[in-house]
Order: sequence, then C-alpha cells, then structure tokens
Amino acid sequence: MPSEQTGAPLLDVRDITVSFDGFKAIQNLSLQVWPGDLRVLIGPNGAGKSTLLDTIIGKVRPASGEVQFGGEIISRLPEYLIARRGICRKFQAPGVLESLNVRDNLRLAVRSDKDVFASLSPKIRPQEEARVNELLTLTGLTERQDVQAGQLAHGEKQWLEIGMVVAPRPRLLLLDEPTAGMTAQETAQTAELIRALAGQHAVLVIDHDMHFVELLAAPVTVLHQGQVFREGSLATLRDDPDVMEIYLGRPKEAAD
Repeated sequence: MPSEQTGAPLLDVRDITVSFDGFKAIQNLSLQVWPGDLRVLIGPNGAGKSTLLDTIIGKVRPASGEVQFGGEIISRLPEYLIARRGICRKFQAPGVLESLNVRDNLRLAVRSDKDVFASLSPKIRPQEEARVNELLTLTGLTERQDVQAGQLAHGEKQWLEIGMVVAPRPRLLLLDEPTAGMTAQETAQTAELIRALAGQHAVLVIDHDMHFVELLAAPVTVLHQGQVFREGSLATLRDDPDVMEIYLGRPKEAAD
C-alpha cells in the first residue's frame, strides 16, 4: 500500500517545460511522489504523459525546470546514471527474451554482475537464486518457470517483465500502460501485482483503462495539454464535469 506523505518526496518534478520544435509538450508541470507511493497518471492522447516519463528517465531534457530524485537534481544526468539511482521504466510492449524460459529471464535480471561474459555463465549466487524465487512468487509464474517466454500468454509476458524490472529493487517504478491488450482477468491480476509492489517501491502508472485505475484504488493525476489539470480520487474525478469534457470532447451534461 502507498506510504503516508511525510518527509521529503522521493520524486520532485519542479516546473518543467519540454518543447519540441517550438511546441510545448509539457508546460510548467510539477509533480511529487513519495517513497512507497502508488500514483496513476491519466489524460487524453497528447496530454504529455509519456513525455513526462521520458523526462524523468533522462530520455528528454526539459527546457526549464528540474527533476529531483532522492533530493538530487537528475535532469541533466545521462539515462544510465538515472537508472543507477533507482528508477526503472517498463514500456507498453513487453521486452522479455522469448528464447529463454521464465526462470532464466529472471536470472539475467537479478545478476549483480552485468558483464556480457558473466551473463553467459550458468552460475548464479544463492542470494540471487533466492531473489528469482521471490519474483516467481510475486508474479504468479512459479508454475510457468520452465516455459519459454515466447510461449507465454500476453498477460504472463507483462508480469514476467514487471518481475525483471523490479529485480534490482528500484526505488521508483514507471509503468506505461501495463494492461494494454489484456483480458479482464489479466487486468485484475495486474492490479493486484502492482498494489503488492507499492510500499516496497514507489510506482507511477500510466493507463487509459478506468476499470484498471479503479482497481488500483490510488490517487490520480489528470494531465491535459502538458499541465496538471486535476488531482484526486477516481470517484471524485468522475464527477468533475471539466474532466469529463476533456475526455469526451463535450460537457458531461451532453454525454448523459
């Protein structure tokens, strides 16, 4: 579960503006995430959600403003150094190694030695093997551990990649539409998995599926035209006519 908002935020996005050829994809946006928080970002297409994540991980540089993580300004660091600080991002399409089985995918993810030649060795430390077992339990893939990743169902591939992303115990996990293409049952299981991660990690989720957002039962931030438009519970935002208008393109009364 999310932690109480006490002390300093883990992630502090301060008045960032991101421009592409003069177009401001993000304008003076500020956002804070505390250790252990679970937060959801929603908004219409083009609202700036993915650009915000790109900026947090250093893929995109803000024209102004800054991103702080753990009290350190990271918005001028290269991507690999930001990742080393403890920020991991999972993209919409699963990035598992389909020729390897589930356990071997997780073994690669938990290895402390990332050297190419070391990764080819079958040897793995006992504590790393124990971590693999933890991740199999967490993702619900214990009974599928010997299955080649390419043979997994779509939802299972997503859970495997989530397990791989959290293997190094990041402090902040960024999930970009983790339920895209999932069945209703897979979506519910994914919500359960993400809620289990919160507390151990801060988790920031982008998704368009309002049923999934409801299952997460987390604070929601609405982005619109590159700015924070509203924040609150999903129940409150659903009753906000301005939020309904930006999603539907017309006032709530016209949609009823």
